[in-house]
Amino acid sequence: MTPERPENRSSVLAAAMTGAGSFIRRQGCDETVIARAVGLDIVDDLSPTAALQLSDYCALFEELARQSGYCESGLVYGRQFRPDMLGLIGFIALASPTLANAVENLATLFPWHQHNTHTRLVRTESGLRLEYQITDPAIVARRQDAELTMGMFCNVFRHVLGSDWAPDAIWLEHARHAPVSAYDDAFAAPVQFRCGMNAVLFTEEQLEIPMPGANVALLAVLRESLLSLAHNPATPERSTNLLSRVRKEIRRTLPHGAIKLPALADTLGVPRWTLQRRLDDLGVTYTDLVDGTRRAMATDYLRQKTMPVGEIAFLLGYSEVSAFSRAFRKWYGISPQAFRQQQAK
Repeated sequence: MTPERPENRSSVLAAAMTGAGSFIRRQGCDETVIARAVGLDIVDDLSPTAALQLSDYCALFEELARQSGYCESGLVYGRQFRPDMLGLIGFIALASPTLANAVENLATLFPWHQHNTHTRLVRTESGLRLEYQITDPAIVARRQDAELTMGMFCNVFRHVLGSDWAPDAIWLEHARHAPVSAYDDAFAAPVQFRCGMNAVLFTEEQLEIPMPGANVALLAVLRESLLSLAHNPATPERSTNLLSRVRKEIRRTLPHGAIKLPALADTLGVPRWTLQRRLDDLGVTYTDLVDGTRRAMATDYLRQKTMPVGEIAFLLGYSEVSAFSRAFRKWYGISPQAFRQQQAK
């Protein structure tokens, strides 16, 4: 029986960040700086079943790509991410009787690992399609997440069929932003962009092969453990919730001008001096958080070709397009129009 979907909150289990600190260092960045910029802590003792804000998780890899200059960061992270690193949902796949069962369990149970997420196994005339998409409309910046998740899904197949296995095709909902060679290295398969959905396409051949670690009794325990987390998630303390709430309020109020710190403190229900002190303790300023949020939103909006630059300026809280253009040129060294033209190539 298919379990009832988890309640409506956008979170992901912290197991999805396994090895993120060392990976960020290999990209030549400081994991503490990257994590704090998006409101996360990367710590060794964080429980793999802790619930992280999904928006922060996605922002982590977007920020890594921005600071490192490697736009294929998500592709590389997903390619090296083994199923056993994914926590309960990964072990559920590994304990399934066959590869077909593993894929079915991924499609059915992934939304309990990551809430506000669509996953589905679709049968077509030419084979099967394992779909994936974040359904939270507030999470706009999610290209890196889509690409790393496709890599994670492919590695379930490769765990059984060998490292040379390749899907028939990969669908991605966004436009291409990394070199073609990066997609070839990650998937060894044709990649289609702007599909409206992320998906791994494959045939039924070899799906009935047994999983090496099949264990039906363990599978039942793992499944119940994952489902129970939907009702009693372990939410980490530290800075995660504070910075997530601050960034959320900034995004919400930007069309009317960024919320002032005193008003923000009132909204969050904390004294102004307490909020200021907690931000100081985290090594971030409120101005930096506003600028960082605007930068991320600006590039994501500009990649939506049909959105007028004037509308983008309004959504980011600028009274005039010229003010937005000056800010964007300061951030990236080019105009918004030039950035959009680059993305279209």
